[in-house]
Amino acid sequence: MTELVECNGEQHRVTWRTGKVVLEDHDLAAERMLQALGGGTCECLRVLKRWRDLHSWATSGELYLQMRSRVAAQVLAPGELASIQELGLLLTWERAWRQQAYLGTQARWLHEQLQARAVEPLRAHLAHWAERLGAHQSSSVDVEVLRPGQEPRLAGEIDRYRVRATAGLGVRWMLGVHPRGLAVVDGAFVLDLLPSATGLRARAVRWEEGAGGTARPVAALGRLGRAPDGTWHLRWEDS
Repeated sequence: MTELVECNGEQHRVTWRTGKVVLEDHDLAAERMLQALGGGTCECLRVLKRWRDLHSWATSGELYLQMRSRVAAQVLAPGELASIQELGLLLTWERAWRQQAYLGTQARWLHEQLQARAVEPLRAHLAHWAERLGAHQSSSVDVEVLRPGQEPRLAGEIDRYRVRATAGLGVRWMLGVHPRGLAVVDGAFVLDLLPSATGLRARAVRWEEGAGGTARPVAALGRLGRAPDGTWHLRWEDS
């Protein structure tokens, strides 16, 4: 992904490649030598510095809030690189949370980001199954952010009168499933992606009706395929 930046009167390229920000039109060693000799800082170098600073600030909740309020939108990368930067922040917050034994600032931020991404597709998933099972849609939806290493999950019940569900998801879901538009495929809620030599596999949730007419979520493996029009489809492996 490459964006153009106005720098020294020209359009320069700033690229996200293999997990790094690359300044295509600059020799970083030469630019730093020029700075050491008293030269100014070009806009491309400012973009690179702001990117690195933002992730450094994000390890401290208090410092991050102070600096974001001070410099506002200036810290964001140009164009679509801002979305990459935002996803990178999720990993930075997760690393900081991993070192804490309690629900700190970074964990609260992760929960906010998860809510923004997961609640709407989860509601769509529940609406699909509520209609299929003949339930009235009085739904209760919640999401919980998981620590690294915890398995994503979905718990709940669908009966004749109500629909309720709680999804436990982590940063891996926010980075791998949601950005690819795979949160809900053919009505199934995708918990995780499992790449394989024969294609893309998923662990996804469907609902099965039990005794008393109450349906509960069942996580099962399926294979994802893409139609010529770009639409994703899911085929359950146990069907």
